[in-house]
Amino acid sequence: MRTALSTVAVAAVLVLAGACGGGGTNPGGQVGASPTPAPTSTTTPSSGDRATPAPPASPTAPRTAAPPHRPARCPETRGWTTGEDTAPGMSREALYLVRVGRHACFDRVVFDINGPAQAGFFVRYVPVVRADGAGDPIPVAGAAALEVVVLAPPLGFDEQGHQPGSTPARTGDYFYTPAELAGWRTLRAVRFAGFFEGQCTFAVGVRGKLPMWAFSVLDSANQIRRIVVDIAHQWPT
Repeated sequence: MRTALSTVAVAAVLVLAGACGGGGTNPGGQVGASPTPAPTSTTTPSSGDRATPAPPASPTAPRTAAPPHRPARCPETRGWTTGEDTAPGMSREALYLVRVGRHACFDRVVFDINGPAQAGFFVRYVPVVRADGAGDPIPVAGAAALEVVVLAPPLGFDEQGHQPGSTPARTGDYFYTPAELAGWRTLRAVRFAGFFEGQCTFAVGVRGKLPMWAFSVLDSANQIRRIVVDIAHQWPT
């Protein structure tokens, strides 16, 4: 298990490297450091397309071969939907880091938890994400908003004995601003929407209501649990 406060990289899920004003930004992407790809995940299997056979040749014309098969673009996103993704489990270990990454067919948000215990989650599209507990709206850039609830406490509110090394994040703080995600295909912003009764809520701004999926994976080498949310760049073709 990685000790969350012993490294500079642990700036994260609920700890900002510099004090922010209410609803402020996180300059320089210090929470989660620079956008870094998360661990490779298992992709959704796809069946692939069958090549369309050529029409029968006429009696007077030579037979022509079928056109070459063209694989579907982004087959790993097949089976993803815009419906809610959930998993059971409640972790008492600290959610300490938020990271983002760009891939060929999707953008990714990763939530790192400082321990191997299973942690549940709820991920769904909503008209607007609301602060956990208070209910205040937490708007984000983009044409669609994902509400991500991770069933783990933030750093400093867990039972591992760690204390925050800098200013705890507040409801409305940005982990990644629209300026930091400018030019990304799908992601637009990531904001903190609060901590309540052992769970953390995040608002993720998305270009549109695109297919997504969420899953949990264990980094066994470091004994860290990761909740991963992938949002496709487009509908698979």
